[in-house]
Amino acid sequence: MKISLVKTVCIASLFSLLASLASEARDLDHKNENSLFIRNVTIIPMTGGNERIANVSVEVRRGKVVKISRQFRTIRCSARNNCIDGRGKWLIPGLTDSHVHIENDRMLQLYMGLPQEPEGAVSTSDMGVPFIANGVTQVFNLSAMRETFRQNEEIASGRAIGPRIITAYMLDGARPILPEGIAHGVANPEAGRQAVRDAKREGYDLIKVYSLLDTQTFLAIVDEAKKNDLKVVGHIPGREQGKIEDYFVSGFSAVAHAEEFALQTSEPDEGKIQAYVALAKNNGTALMTTLTLDERILEETENPDSLKNRSDLDHLNPMLHAIVHNHNPYVAQSSPDRVLWLKKIVRFNQKLVKAFSEANLSILAGSDSPVPGLAPGFALIDELEALVRSGLTPYQAIYSATKAPCDWLGSKCGTIAVGRNADLLLLDADPTLNISNIRRLSSVIANGRLYSKAELDQKMQLLRNRVSPPNNTGH
Repeated sequence: MKISLVKTVCIASLFSLLASLASEARDLDHKNENSLFIRNVTIIPMTGGNERIANVSVEVRRGKVVKISRQFRTIRCSARNNCIDGRGKWLIPGLTDSHVHIENDRMLQLYMGLPQEPEGAVSTSDMGVPFIANGVTQVFNLSAMRETFRQNEEIASGRAIGPRIITAYMLDGARPILPEGIAHGVANPEAGRQAVRDAKREGYDLIKVYSLLDTQTFLAIVDEAKKNDLKVVGHIPGREQGKIEDYFVSGFSAVAHAEEFALQTSEPDEGKIQAYVALAKNNGTALMTTLTLDERILEETENPDSLKNRSDLDHLNPMLHAIVHNHNPYVAQSSPDRVLWLKKIVRFNQKLVKAFSEANLSILAGSDSPVPGLAPGFALIDELEALVRSGLTPYQAIYSATKAPCDWLGSKCGTIAVGRNADLLLLDADPTLNISNIRRLSSVIANGRLYSKAELDQKMQLLRNRVSPPNNTGH
């Protein structure tokens, strides 16, 4: 009877142990569900000081970094878990382009003056693939429209591939430079305040101010945006009027271009750079750089044939491709005087950005794509290289496209740390030694989703085949 009782107890204990182990296994499986492991990699977390951590492993789950460790002793890779060998590779945060314009069907209709929307002309993935293929996992769309929210939802749900889109509502004077619907014309301060309230209600992240706003309306917009916890970014109105100080008020959070300062005088005045730096520093205003914008405009103005050798432009929507190659406004304006003026702008921009950096002001890398001659995704990589040519270190340039814009936005991105968004780039070479190594992508992780270089190359080739005109003779 005693033996039987002991046997029964032992069997019960065994079953209990097996049940417990099975439960732990199920819990572990659930814990690891959809996990991605990057093993034995060197991470450059971009938390400051050009630091790096060698030979660590990173676990990503449900779009977040959940663990960084020397090794994962208790977690085994399974068919349900992706594992990447990171030996000899570098992991950095995904890049942010702080100044882009995302196309959609209605935007093309308005921009090109078409009688109706070219339905189905813009696929969200066709728009988004070039960004992801270049490691750009977040963008600030500075002319967002209601269609942008649909694009963002498609990307977030996994129905389309593309970057996370930060939305800005563009406000200009009563007769805006860009078509109404892309920009929104406001004739007076109260109209400006109402537009800000409308933007807040509709869910926009930022307010974009443009060139034709009068001073009082500009100030009302900035004030109302501050009341509604919306940052304001944009142009400096009143060019060549000697009124720049009037616009640097609390709440004007970022200037959209380096060239905005160059255009405050009839000729770019390098002697005023330190005064501009002091103005921005006193107001806490960041700078979106867009160096490559004017460099590309200079290039195509001086040498229109350079456009024929640009493979990055082959991924543009056919309508934008036609503008670049057949109706390019910068090519149309080409003249020796124009080229000389653009060279002055480019030189001024470089010196301004260097001065902002030396003053420890916030610099946000942005491209302004797809302005004719700029290719989405590719243009941000060009921008980082332009920043280094202007005197920034490679680390500073990368910082301007990772931690800096996320800090400015107040978002959990831009660094590699537990709890941060899983937007990551795996590189075959150290980009802090040579900024061009940012082009040596091995894999991209966007919102926790893994894309290999081979997969992205295939997507880019399919996109090029689909959108390039059949008579394209550039390549």
